[in-house]
Amino acid sequence: MRTRGDVSITPPRLGGAGSGCESFTLPNGLHVIVREDHFASVVALQAWVKVGAADEEEPEAGVAHVHEHMLFKGTAKRGVGQIAAEVESSGGNINAFTTADHTVYHLVLAGRHFATGLDILADALRHSTFDATELARELKVVMEEWKRSEDMPVSRGYTELFRRAFTAHPYGRPVIGWKKTIEALDRKKVLSFFHRWYVPNNIVLVVVGDVSPALVREQVTKAFADWEGATLPVRQRPTEPPQRALVRTAINMPVQEHQWMLGFRVPSGHDPDAVPLDLLSYILAGGESTRLVTQLEAQKELVNSISAFAYTPQDPGVFVFLASLEGAKIAAATAELLAALAHTRTELVTRAELTRARGNLESEFVYRKETMQGQARLLGYSQCVFEDPNYEGRYLTELAAATREDIQRVAATYFRPENMVAVLVGPDAARHLPKAEQLTAPLAATPPVIRPAGRSRAARRPAVHTRTLGNGVRLVVKEHHATPLVAFRAATLGGLLLERPENNGINNFIAGLLTRGSRHHSRESLSRAIDSLAANIDGFSGRNSFGLRGQFMARTVEEGTELFLEVLRHPTFPEDEVEKRRRELLIALSHRDDDPSSRAIELFYATHFPRHPYGMTALGERPSLTSLTRSQLSTYYKRLLAPNRLVVSVVGDLDAGWLLDRLEAELGELPAVRALPRPLPTPADGRIQRVTRHLDRQQAHFVLGMRGGRITDSDRAVLKTLEAILSRQGGRLFLELRDRQGLAYSVSAFASEGVDPGVFGVYFACAPTVVERAVAGVLAELARLRDVPVSADELGEARKYLLGSYEISLQTNAAQGDELAFNEVYGLGVEGGDRYREALAHVTPAAIQAAARGYFTLNAYTLAIVGPKPKPTKAAPARKTARGSR
Repeated sequence: MRTRGDVSITPPRLGGAGSGCESFTLPNGLHVIVREDHFASVVALQAWVKVGAADEEEPEAGVAHVHEHMLFKGTAKRGVGQIAAEVESSGGNINAFTTADHTVYHLVLAGRHFATGLDILADALRHSTFDATELARELKVVMEEWKRSEDMPVSRGYTELFRRAFTAHPYGRPVIGWKKTIEALDRKKVLSFFHRWYVPNNIVLVVVGDVSPALVREQVTKAFADWEGATLPVRQRPTEPPQRALVRTAINMPVQEHQWMLGFRVPSGHDPDAVPLDLLSYILAGGESTRLVTQLEAQKELVNSISAFAYTPQDPGVFVFLASLEGAKIAAATAELLAALAHTRTELVTRAELTRARGNLESEFVYRKETMQGQARLLGYSQCVFEDPNYEGRYLTELAAATREDIQRVAATYFRPENMVAVLVGPDAARHLPKAEQLTAPLAATPPVIRPAGRSRAARRPAVHTRTLGNGVRLVVKEHHATPLVAFRAATLGGLLLERPENNGINNFIAGLLTRGSRHHSRESLSRAIDSLAANIDGFSGRNSFGLRGQFMARTVEEGTELFLEVLRHPTFPEDEVEKRRRELLIALSHRDDDPSSRAIELFYATHFPRHPYGMTALGERPSLTSLTRSQLSTYYKRLLAPNRLVVSVVGDLDAGWLLDRLEAELGELPAVRALPRPLPTPADGRIQRVTRHLDRQQAHFVLGMRGGRITDSDRAVLKTLEAILSRQGGRLFLELRDRQGLAYSVSAFASEGVDPGVFGVYFACAPTVVERAVAGVLAELARLRDVPVSADELGEARKYLLGSYEISLQTNAAQGDELAFNEVYGLGVEGGDRYREALAHVTPAAIQAAARGYFTLNAYTLAIVGPKPKPTKAAPARKTARGSR
């Protein structure tokens, strides 16, 4: 049941909306699904239009994706930018995505603004104008998006794999289209597609959240009843002929790391084999203790990462393996991978593997239920693909019934050499591409396969309980019984803030080692223990913090608590795992140029903070990474766990009293240690600094920024409001530089505060030829905020956007646990969130202008640019002079 995402392909999590939804169909054919949920004062609305890239005609490839860009670009009653501004001023956000089978328009906002959200969605679906000028601008944006995908090795690989796997079926075309078809699109083609497919009897409307079904029915009928249905075109989707032989191809790219993809054609999500294929994908590479991750990544270090997913959409799909690795290891990694696949065809998976896979796939439904938009997405997908909004029940029934024999059978059926597509992307890829016999021989002997006969397929805010232990450890526990999940966070002051050049990267180094061995577990047994609980435990490290996070099903909270505390208190840092982690980090270090946007951000921070830890990278540098020893890592970790800095937060379906006592019994024993020192403050550099790094890419990326504020500063809410005024779809940068001037593919402002002063910056991605215009445009917008006060209306919209986004961001236990833990670590207290909301309500236009004048130092900023070298301009040819002239 994996789905193909947007332009690139990622295996999204399965989700579940559960039972309890209501549905009805208007006389014009519009199908509506409603699920009432009052846990959070949030409502999600999604319009699933049952048309995608696979329904396009070849000359118009990419037109479905263009609709995703254009449907919020103005209607008869709402001008350009007004839709996004209205949603954001209602505290929400709006967006869209396109797949091969669907185009989905989704928004989430405060429940009290449901009527506004519905009116906007109905207006966009029914009355979009497709203004010619706006379309021309947006087609430029789409072309920049295409160029960006061409710069990304994984995206290039997926495009090629699908092109080779589907030679007749339109799944072989990228959702974004081809360069030539994008360039050929015009308003006539766009409108033709719109009028053919955007009719009520081809749309499913999903509403989930803080609303009543009666109100939804009333408002939806009012908004859509007079929209006439229409006869739909016949869908032209040729059947893909059977693949008869191995297909292999290489794509050379000037990057450091190779992306190695193997694909095997598989049936659609309607087929009885879909569920066993999902189980097989998890058993092979779905978790830390799974076969390929353990063998190829953890034990033999042949790959830097490996994953697998079964893409089983509306029509037959493909089972994909993706490995990131070095060129010298491709042959060995391929041999190991294919041997593992051959083993699944001839031997049964273990009962423990099946149990872990089944438990993890089940848990994904529970995790998705935490958000309204997650519930809505599964309801829409289930209705559009399976014509059953409660398809999850059928899926779980099949999941429980699947056997080890089913998994062996599907492996034998589909893992055949003549059914394989192999794509390698990277430097000198043609030379590293395994030969045909290396790919076919391990799978040549196929055991007999027998396919079975067909098989059917609002409450008060919970209290926060706190306890400070005698040694200084602070505990924060919040009960939330709506979903059977529990999220743990252990956090402390750490990350880059406490590093020095000689140990740069140590926090990130340690974070990756916490789950690689503990007092009672090796790496392998710890991975098995975590997977057996359908849980997640991993370390984290940022600019200002370090810690451990975990999430468990409520039924396993006792075992989960025990395991979480063991990992937190007793990591063993095995010598062999330290060396593996070191090699992984050095490999990652050599691949930094593969992501030019991240490189631009790193370059900015390094230039802006030359004498402060914020200027270093979380990954570290080669001298420090090669010199760190196991003893240094262990000693540093003990000092990180200084009890007077440690905070543990837990949110979920639990008994707070029991858990507080359990945590105190374990963490009250932590001994006092000398905490790691904070860095000395550094003054701001009072000049303009410009730095450029050339990379052979099609797009340019730059970050322009100035000194920002601290997390604890009284004007934090003011800076966040400034960020909202500049950023988001209804913000000044987006409207002026992307929509009106067409300079940006992507633009956003960020107020990144720290324990020490952070930065206020702008990130920009654009064509290399417009960098200087874009920089000038950004500076002009910053100057305008210094010179002219914002209007009360603009401030009000930004405030409502921030408040709504804040509410939406806290729907999950994990998010609330993060907020409680970090607010305690940074000295804001458990009421920090409430005070932030209150501060937002009191921001004034005068405060905005004062902050702009104080922070937007236009004569002292840092500009970091990453992109291709400028092409040399050709000298004009010498003019010929008339005969006899001088």
